[in-house]
Amino acid sequence: MGKLHDTYRFIIRDGPTTVHGGITDDLARSKAEGRLRWPSGRFFQVGEKTTDDEARAWARKNGFGE
Repeated sequence: MGKLHDTYRFIIRDGPTTVHGGITDDLARSKAEGRLRWPSGRFFQVGEKTTDDEARAWARKNGFGE
C-alpha cells in the first residue's frame, strides 16, 4: 500500500518577499495562524498534497524545515 498524500506545502508572501513557508495537514489552520503574524501577507499552497516525507524534504530544501 502506498503512502498517504495528506500533507500540504505552503508559503506566505508579504509583497514580493517570502516571509514564511512550511508544511501542514490543516491548510485552513495554518492560513489563520499566518494571518495573525503577517496580516498583509498572501498565502499560497505549493503544488498538490503530498506525502509527509516528500513535504519535509521540500521544506528542508527551501530553508523552512528542521
